[in-house]
Amino acid sequence: MGKSKVADLDRATEDYLASFARLADHADYLVLNVSSPNTPGLRKLQDESRLIELLDAITGANRVRAERLGRRRVPLLLKIAPDLTFPQIDAVLGAIARFALDGVIATNTTLARPGSFANVGEAGGLSGAPLRRRSTEIVGYIARATGGRLPIIGVGGITDIESAAEKLDAGASLVQVYTGLIYRGPFFAVQVARALADRQRR
Repeated sequence: MGKSKVADLDRATEDYLASFARLADHADYLVLNVSSPNTPGLRKLQDESRLIELLDAITGANRVRAERLGRRRVPLLLKIAPDLTFPQIDAVLGAIARFALDGVIATNTTLARPGSFANVGEAGGLSGAPLRRRSTEIVGYIARATGGRLPIIGVGGITDIESAAEKLDAGASLVQVYTGLIYRGPFFAVQVARALADRQRR
């Protein structure tokens, strides 16, 4: 879930709550996306005060729903940007711990233009291989900072078995694939899963 482009930043929490109300009954888990660079102002929700306001509202709504229906609450994860500094990540992790979220997704696309992309001027987030190193670095940082207690979904630059295994070795519990599907085709996820399972057995 992310803030829609038509919602002002000061109404972001209301927008997320509306999405939660529509989706919670149909979801195995929900991701609070506060890190897409393609929605104006969305990344400002990673600021500590705004993030606390959002998480307080969503976790509260989740708790009330669970009590009303007599069901378990919907697991909630937070998706963060690769462009955060480590002190900013620490603040985000503090908010995650405060509201007992179920995990973190590291990371979304980047506004940086590393290496050969330095002179590329297009707006929006860059994904794929150029993101690999930074996302893995953040996965590793979060794993160390939380003592491995917080489930991490690693994403960013997974284009082969090695780059998927790299995320797990850095501390991720699961991986997500986006750009890799474009270049490797729809069966890439199955190939990665089987290869990682074989690797685990070995």
